[in-house]
Order: sequence, then structure tokens, then C-alpha cells
Amino acid sequence: MTQIKGYILKTILITNRKGGVGKTTTTVNLAVNIASKGFEVLVIDLDTQGHVQVGLGMESHYPITIHDMLKVGKFYNDSIQKTNMPTLDIIPAHINFDISDLDSKSDKLKKIFRKIKTKKNYDFCIIDTPPTSDILLKNALKVSDYALIPMQCEHLSLIGVLQFLRIFYKNAISVKSDIEFLGVVPTMFNKSMPEHKEILQKLELEIGTNKVLTAIRKDIKLAKAFIDGIPLAQNLPRARGAIDYEQLSSQILEKIEGI
Repeated sequence: MTQIKGYILKTILITNRKGGVGKTTTTVNLAVNIASKGFEVLVIDLDTQGHVQVGLGMESHYPITIHDMLKVGKFYNDSIQKTNMPTLDIIPAHINFDISDLDSKSDKLKKIFRKIKTKKNYDFCIIDTPPTSDILLKNALKVSDYALIPMQCEHLSLIGVLQFLRIFYKNAISVKSDIEFLGVVPTMFNKSMPEHKEILQKLELEIGTNKVLTAIRKDIKLAKAFIDGIPLAQNLPRARGAIDYEQLSSQILEKIEGI
């Protein structure tokens, strides 16, 4: 964690090498829930699909994006965009960016972060990473304090997460990151399916019970809210998905802040 002007900015990395596991949905809902508790939150969308913008009901294209800044290694003040929440900002993605232009050994994201920290007293930064780029993952590891891995409740996803954890730690060591792994967030969970309960039990045996976080139940309202650009907590706070993400955000705050 980096202390700036008397406050501490905590950076949470949301990552997985497998797409379609609820990574961006987790990013959006976690950010909204933490921001709703009065914390100043910045989301950085490193995924060139730009889906975080969609989930927050924002435009797809912006003149300055995080990828533009990574390319030149320079921070621009107008890259930070306001959302409809006063305590939640975003630096959007460039949806047509060629990741091959970047260097995994570069410290450009670290330099950009130094500038971001002087602009506003953010309490949390949440970074959404693409599933296919080790280059962006390594850049993000250099500035992150904590990591979450969303995992769909299915057998192949479990195997993939266990494989990814080895790669994750290897990359963290290679960039000299002391990032703390908070745990796995099981998604699309159906408690009436014995297979899903079995997968969670296997996961607990592999990584420890304390690293298996609140399971996010399957809820079609989550997908609809994402498409509509209205986070579920703002529209249907009593929906299953909204309740689960509220519990997850409280669990994470307790782990990080002790509250």
C-alpha cells in the first residue's frame, strides 16, 4: 500500500485468464458497493473490451484512455471520467487498442499511478484486467496491493483457477510485487446443484476456507442490469445478486480495513 498525503490508497486487482467468469461484473458491482459506503473509488479498465463502461452506463469511446496513456507513458488529467455516483470515477479502456504495443517490463503504469494519486484522495482503486494479456497483468501487479479471482462454479473453471494461481504468483515474483491474494469469488453459484457445492468444497481443500469468498448466486437480473448500465445495487438492492455483492464488498472491507 502506498501512503500519499496522509491517506492510504488500496488497489484491488480483479483477474483471471478465463473469460466469462464474472470478472467485469464483479469489478463493477464491487466498485459501486464500496463507493456507496462513502469511500472514494477509482476504476481502471485495462480490458480492451471496455465492458466496465457498459456496466456503468457510460459511453464506449473516450478521447483519452488508460491504454493511450500506457502507450506514451504519460498521465492526462481529462482521462478520469465521472460516473453517476459522486464517489466513483473511472479511467476507461480503448476498445481497439493493440496490446502488442506494450512492454511487460515497462513501469509506465506505475508512473501513471504516481500522478493519479496526486489528483484526488482515492481510498480504493479497482483494476479490471483482460483474460488474455500477461503484459497488462504484469503491469497491474506492479501497482496492486490485493487480488481477487472470480471463478465460475464449474469443474473446468476450478482447474483453470488453480493453474492460473501458479502463473499469478510466478508473475508477481518476476515483477517483485508483494501483492496479497484475498481469495476466489465463486460466481454463477446454484446452491440446489450438488456439483456446485462439490466444486466449492474442492476449492476450499486446495486454497483454504478463508480464501473462498462470498459466492455470487446465479441471477439473471445481474446480466440485465449490466446491459442496462444500471448496477443492481442502485436499481434492485434486494435482488440475489445485489445482496451477494453487498456481502462480498463488506467481507473485503473487513479483510482490508478491519471494519
